[in-house]
Amino acid sequence: MSSPRLTPNKSDRTWDDADLVVRLCRALDTAKKAVEFFAVDGYTDGEAPENSFRPEKPVAETAMLLYAASAASSYPEVARRSEEIARLLIAHARSQRLLLNIALHPSLTIDFAVPHVLLTRLGYAAPEVDEFLSFCLGCQAAGGHERPPFAAVEQRWIESLWASADAPRSWRRDLLQSVEHKAGDLLGGLRQDAYAFTHLMMYCSNFGFGPPRFSRPLSAILAEAQSLLARCLDEEDYDLAAEALLTWPLTGAAWSASAAFGFRVLARVEDEVGLLPGGTTRASRVQQLQGRERTEYALGTAYHTVLVMGLLCAASLRPGRAPSVDLAGPEVDRSFVEGVLRAIDPHQGHWQLEASALSESGQSAIAPLLLDIAISQKRRKHDYAGMGELLRSASEHGMAASPMCSQAAELLQRLALCAKAQGAAASASRE
Repeated sequence: MSSPRLTPNKSDRTWDDADLVVRLCRALDTAKKAVEFFAVDGYTDGEAPENSFRPEKPVAETAMLLYAASAASSYPEVARRSEEIARLLIAHARSQRLLLNIALHPSLTIDFAVPHVLLTRLGYAAPEVDEFLSFCLGCQAAGGHERPPFAAVEQRWIESLWASADAPRSWRRDLLQSVEHKAGDLLGGLRQDAYAFTHLMMYCSNFGFGPPRFSRPLSAILAEAQSLLARCLDEEDYDLAAEALLTWPLTGAAWSASAAFGFRVLARVEDEVGLLPGGTTRASRVQQLQGRERTEYALGTAYHTVLVMGLLCAASLRPGRAPSVDLAGPEVDRSFVEGVLRAIDPHQGHWQLEASALSESGQSAIAPLLLDIAISQKRRKHDYAGMGELLRSASEHGMAASPMCSQAAELLQRLALCAKAQGAAASASRE
């Protein structure tokens, strides 16, 4: 059966709203299961402890999905599911254990209160809980927890929703210290740094409900998100890829051809697997497990990525924010595109199935993304000579403008200086 995922709206050639709704509903259904399974005890993975999480995680993430999905509440199937999940979530968002944790740890008040605040914004108020939270925030120890800048911005976001007020100066102070203000390390950075960047996009835009507040020009933010997308597609990291793609609908920016292509890839993978897979789920282990243990493992390792795809679809259902169907961009010399494609490992990345089906003009439109993918692969394989060749060709064709390209050029310079320093140190040690 053919998929409806590329059925455009006749008027503007954007992604079909009905298909986005189906994908959002799939995420809502998965979120409901995650709450039912993990909202009391969380998830413990004895074989891979890094997969384990506390019960607060799926509760807070489900509340965020409900908040984002409220933008699509005009669709009856979305509204019905959201209502059911919200009713289920209330008991966990205001449980005795959670409130006791806040009483014992007032410096974590806002951290624990995220689902309560979001449910309140959605119309499920609890004034007595608000009174309790206000008192906790007024205690001496309320400011006693040190947070990285992106987590501090999350606090500002939740506080602004709860108090229906704003403190622009505090937002800016934290943003200036975060990876939103400073270029991320696209070639050698930690995954947690990329997550900080993508999460800041959500907080700074209030999940698309307000104008984004950034300390850098939006063009710089979009360029970095596109280079990050290239790295994620190459590594088949669909969780982070979906978060990077959120940058376009959350900010209301026009989808670039590369970003629209990235959405196509995620949709294709979701259609083929049945859900957007998480990078930590191991098929061999799923086959070994049985019954509830099997379900818990599959759900515990995959639900987050499914929810992120739901966030992406919810944001894309806002008027004028759906991905483009047509991939249009400046014409690029065909010899350059072919050279980049030859430099790419033909067996790495599900994205290649989608790219191979494109016309020459379509491949030309996503040439910047293809170049970034090729550079990412060269970095992973430590093929710095190949990276240099790509950069030289890109420069000759006026295609070396991405953050990935500039950081790759700096990497080659660092390696050259490193070799020079090593040589000098070795000579000195022999004297």
